[in-house]
Amino acid sequence: MEVDLKEWTLAVDVGGSGSRAVLNEVSSGTGGTPVPIRGSRISVTPSGIDLHPILESLVPEAKRAVDAGGGGTIVAVAVGMSGLLGLANGREDIDRLLRSHFGPITRVLASDSVTSLVGGLGLRGGAVVAAGTGVVGLGTDFSSRWKRVDGWGHVLGDLGSGSWIGIQALQAALAALDGRPHGSHVLLDRLRHWIGEPEELPRQIYTRSDRAGILATFSKEVAAAAHEGDPASLLIWQLAGIHLANTLSTALRPGLPPIGTYTGGLFDAGELLLEPFRQEFKRLRPDAELRTPEGGSLDGARILALSAVNAVNGGDAFPHHEPYVTLRKG
Repeated sequence: MEVDLKEWTLAVDVGGSGSRAVLNEVSSGTGGTPVPIRGSRISVTPSGIDLHPILESLVPEAKRAVDAGGGGTIVAVAVGMSGLLGLANGREDIDRLLRSHFGPITRVLASDSVTSLVGGLGLRGGAVVAAGTGVVGLGTDFSSRWKRVDGWGHVLGDLGSGSWIGIQALQAALAALDGRPHGSHVLLDRLRHWIGEPEELPRQIYTRSDRAGILATFSKEVAAAAHEGDPASLLIWQLAGIHLANTLSTALRPGLPPIGTYTGGLFDAGELLLEPFRQEFKRLRPDAELRTPEGGSLDGARILALSAVNAVNGGDAFPHHEPYVTLRKG
């Protein structure tokens, strides 16, 4: 008796604070079976982002999850990746790495800006700002119009991101230590609780290849300080919301559906960030609608993986557009 093997897609979201994956049985449509792991966060080497150790941790767990789900084959993988447009070690190298792990299956490689927009609004078009460790905005109709905003990394940009908040807060803490104006003794106390003596901070930060992710972890302390009423922390979150609204409104170019959304772990701060963000976006774009996101970047990678399988099987066209999103087979 012939048994039909299950077919699965694997969606992977690679970010500055960590990596996640989700399995999806193709026949089940949008219902996903979570892979119970979180991979390591992005590490930036002199030659760019090294994806190999992240896949080394995620792939074996994904294959074990397939076995636990009744067996079958992974037929497509979609990777949404922070830093793809500026820090990746070349798309061909990444594609070869994916092929070495999965074989000649359908492979999608996308910027996290694309997966964030797809997760937030689907494949309808519009604009998104994705804010976590870093920040990137994208406006597109998934055809001829593509506009990226920011995504320059924590040294050159990422305005309003978790790493930006961390930097602003640490500077305010060190200003208090120095006795300079506009310092925050509340943040100085939280710095000591977070990492120890401030004099240790340069070594703890500058020697790390994942320094952006480390800086972003301090944003939780800044949120706590803001809820306690610390003026410096409240101002930092207000400015972060203004920066993010500016990124979103800039990405929402003429000719695109006037719909914006947002995604990313930074918005877990809730109204602390959302209130100034909404107010500034409404001021900048009174003609546009700001929608609560339907999902996040991992959901977007999952949708792209299923869309790729559908396209390969003769369904609707896939929104292939280098360098933002590419589809490979074989």
